[in-house]
Amino acid sequence: MHLVYVDDSKQDRHQSRAGFQVIGAIIVNDRHFDMLEQHVGYVLKAMADEYATDEFEEFHASDLLSAKKPFEKIDREGAIKYLDAAVSAIIHLKIPVVYGAVDLAKLYAANYATASPVDMAFRICVKFVEEWFQANDDEKGLGLLISDDSEKSVKGAMLNAFHLFRRPVRSSPAVRGTLEHLHDDMYFGSSKHSIGIQLADVCSLLIGRHLAGYSDTEDLYLSFADNIFKGTVEP
Repeated sequence: MHLVYVDDSKQDRHQSRAGFQVIGAIIVNDRHFDMLEQHVGYVLKAMADEYATDEFEEFHASDLLSAKKPFEKIDREGAIKYLDAAVSAIIHLKIPVVYGAVDLAKLYAANYATASPVDMAFRICVKFVEEWFQANDDEKGLGLLISDDSEKSVKGAMLNAFHLFRRPVRSSPAVRGTLEHLHDDMYFGSSKHSIGIQLADVCSLLIGRHLAGYSDTEDLYLSFADNIFKGTVEP
């Protein structure tokens, strides 16, 4: 089975407020989860010991880059070092990444400006997750979609889109709708307790910063860019 961890990131453009809404996903073979958990857990423990000013509970990539609590002591060089160590798990375990992104400036100028950017980005993302399973059908089995138990509006938009495309099975052989390789519901957990969600957060942030034109994290994005199975920006 594969664990599909999903997280969202909203990133302003460099020198502009209208940026990108990103939904990114990492697709983790459950046989590799033990190695992933040990690697990322070690990285987070080392980072907390070196830089955390208060008791370390949860890792957010944006807080690390912005030197927000509990990482007020960290400088940009230190933040990049630990993000790089986290991303190395994606590279060495050959974890596929997919994403959907929405260009907010173009969206707000379009006739459908009131459309939800989270809904749009999530639909793109889960479509690419399904395409990955189809391209790697020799893996067999189903994927389990897992996301952060975040804002009610974000969670609602994801659930609505998911159930639109993943239909409950009422016949044999099974007819599951568009998302035929995913389990019958998506699940929400606390990123505080989920290494997978935290790593999806790192990837989504770095993808967003790449799209928005930030140069200071571009090398980090490029380091795992070959792992991106598919990603696109709309409109």
